[in-house]
Amino acid sequence: MKKIIFISMALVSAVSCRDFLEHEPVEAISINTQLSTKKGILEALNGAYYQLRSTYFTEAAYVYGDLLSGNFKNPPSSSTNIISLPAKVDQLYQFDDQKSESELKLYYSDNYKIINNVNLILQYVDDLQDASVPEISEIKAEALALRAFVHFQLFKYYGQNYTYTSDASHLGIVYNTIPLKVGIDFPARKTAAETFTLLENDVTQSLSLIQNQQAIPGGESKNFMNPTAVKTLAAEIALWKNDWQKAYQYADEIITGSGLTLTSKNELTTQWAAPESIWYLANTAENETPLANLYNFKTTTNRSTYVASEDIYNLYSSNDIRKQLFETQNLKTAGNGNTTTNLPYYFTKKYKIQNVSLMYRLSLVYFIRAEAAIHLGKTDVALQDINAIRNRAGLSSLTSISMDALLEEKRKEFVFENQYFFDLMRNHRNIVRNNGCIGNNCSPTYPNDKFVVPIPQESININSNMLQNPGY
Repeated sequence: MKKIIFISMALVSAVSCRDFLEHEPVEAISINTQLSTKKGILEALNGAYYQLRSTYFTEAAYVYGDLLSGNFKNPPSSSTNIISLPAKVDQLYQFDDQKSESELKLYYSDNYKIINNVNLILQYVDDLQDASVPEISEIKAEALALRAFVHFQLFKYYGQNYTYTSDASHLGIVYNTIPLKVGIDFPARKTAAETFTLLENDVTQSLSLIQNQQAIPGGESKNFMNPTAVKTLAAEIALWKNDWQKAYQYADEIITGSGLTLTSKNELTTQWAAPESIWYLANTAENETPLANLYNFKTTTNRSTYVASEDIYNLYSSNDIRKQLFETQNLKTAGNGNTTTNLPYYFTKKYKIQNVSLMYRLSLVYFIRAEAAIHLGKTDVALQDINAIRNRAGLSSLTSISMDALLEEKRKEFVFENQYFFDLMRNHRNIVRNNGCIGNNCSPTYPNDKFVVPIPQESININSNMLQNPGY
């Protein structure tokens, strides 16, 4: 079935970062007109960043990595004192998302809208008459990096990890490199191997074009796909592919050459991610961030629906500075009969300390280099990197390192940052959810068809070339 593709672009009159971001993208009246000038292209590029922020941090998508892996549980309702699954993620939590009404349906479609818009930018940018060659190069670099980043996020949810099959011949995702047009069939899914080839092509080309000044005036470099952010993306893609040499190389270049340093021990509880941030998307209004609404405790009647499980909280020793990034709240919890008990629940303070829409920070790069180093036999480097994270948290150094130890350290460092489930999946690990698990499938084992979500049925219906994930 053929469908018209609707394109949304940001059509605004100013070029400052904040002014751009305070406008919702609106439907283009004329794409040819919109994208015929540098101003129009920059508005469209900023629209892609805006759309990414509103899509990446949606509740179902962003809690996914912690919720499915055992890092989260739910506090009781402030009105009934009863613990229940949040309606927006109850199917995901049960590893039983429904293709007919997927809880990630909008995440899927909105990401492909971003990709289509970025592809339009790439189609038109070389024809600009009012932009210099370096300006065109930077626009292309950021657009290519965004295209790779968004496709990569889609792969995390919809494609089994790269080594699920020995030759990565299993289903990957649809990888769009040109705008979809009216009357042309939608493309088919690539294999995982083909998907990663395309990801690598995009980041490699982006790095060859990227300049020292971001394309959109206003804001700061860290609000956009800057060179260090693109290298971090390249390192993460290589890590997922088990290309240890490339992952190590990209991570090492960032650690030794970016000029960034880890947040210091003294700043960890007051600034957390800010000193080491690599890429964060600008907020659209003062003190507005999607994660504050997802995770912050405000009052007993205004609190998030996700707290740390004791599975993760009890991993922190008493002298671990990162334990201070939690706040404990005693909440009435319904028990048997009509009884209620005050029980402790552990809310994160990360997004009270730093109110940013964080995408990448330097600690992730240390873990990438450490994991790659273990597989390359460079255990001294891996130990050095893990101990840098531990020492910063006030902990003593380890004397040996293993993948189990690395995964536990990474779990503690990145709780509430949508990481752990994907690390388990990449490493072919089982899921163990003990404390607070109220589902019917608390500890599914690897491999598992349900470790990816279904392609929304609407996409199957309009695309005769689309294949559904096995098990759905």
